[in-house]
Amino acid sequence: MRLSRDGYCGQGQTHRRIREEWGYPDIGIYFADCPSAGHDMIALDYRGGDEPRVVHVDQEAGYRITTLAPDFATFIDGLVHEWC
Repeated sequence: MRLSRDGYCGQGQTHRRIREEWGYPDIGIYFADCPSAGHDMIALDYRGGDEPRVVHVDQEAGYRITTLAPDFATFIDGLVHEWC
């Protein structure tokens, strides 16, 4: 699995396709989609500098961007197993 501007999580979806075909904003690296089948995604938002925020981008709400965590480490620390 890799994260780059060329794709996310090895799924073959390029960031260009995410932006151009689906209309997602060019804010950084999209690394996960959600159970809504692509109508919202999780991204590293680099608009604020070198340390990206982790954000949720909701296509159905006009590509509304909601901060999930101020940085990736905080995001990972906040993950819980779905059985919890």
